[in-house]
Parts: sequence; structure tokens; C-alpha cells
Amino acid sequence: MSDPTRVQATPDDPAPPTRSPYELAPDEGPQSLGALKAALAPWPDLLAQFTAELDAAPFHQDGSEPMRALRDVISAYRIEWMAKVHPDIVQAVADDEAGIDDGVPLDVVMADYDPNTYEPRTDGGEAA
Repeated sequence: MSDPTRVQATPDDPAPPTRSPYELAPDEGPQSLGALKAALAPWPDLLAQFTAELDAAPFHQDGSEPMRALRDVISAYRIEWMAKVHPDIVQAVADDEAGIDDGVPLDVVMADYDPNTYEPRTDGGEAA
């Protein structure tokens, strides 16, 4: 029986990323709105939030490039999807729920990564 918390790879939907759990390359994960909605389908509340935010995102805002808000919503939910399916993150969540303590607090693990983009910090690891 398959695990309902994992998105299974199909020929039309790429496999979950298997390298760093803190970044999602442009060619990884869902590559269209339809694929992203299908990937988020196992989590109906998350899918509903994504759809609502996407519907509310303007095509243009003063002072920003066109379609920026839409791209930001799509990027945020691709990261949400990755957090649900990446093997390292799934294992960490399962360990946490099972009360397994590996001795490394999350804030220590994430100290070298930007809390918004999950990219490695360029500011020497200091919080912005």
C-alpha cells in the first residue's frame, strides 16, 4: 500500500527532488499550474489555499514587474510541495512525530539558510 502523504512520481509528474531539501531547481517538481495542483491534491487544505492565493494575485502591482505576485505564489507552493515529499524532510517530520530526537534542533540546521527562500545565506548566517 502506498503512503498517502507522499506524492508518487508519474511520467507526467517528475519525482520529488532527492538532493538538497533547502532548494528547488527550476526543472524540479511540478512544471505547470495543472501539475502543481495535481501534486498538491493529497493535501486539500493546501490546494485550496494555493488556489485562493493564485486567484487573488494581481497581474501587476505598482513598483513591481508584471506577473511577480503570481510567480511568488507559484514558487511558495512549489516549496510547500517539496517540503511534503522530499525524503529528508518527510523522515524528519516522521521522526519528530514519533518522538525521535536526533539531537540537532531545527533552528541549528536552518541557521545557514534564509528563512524565506531556503537558499544558503550570503550574510554569514546572521538573521536579517
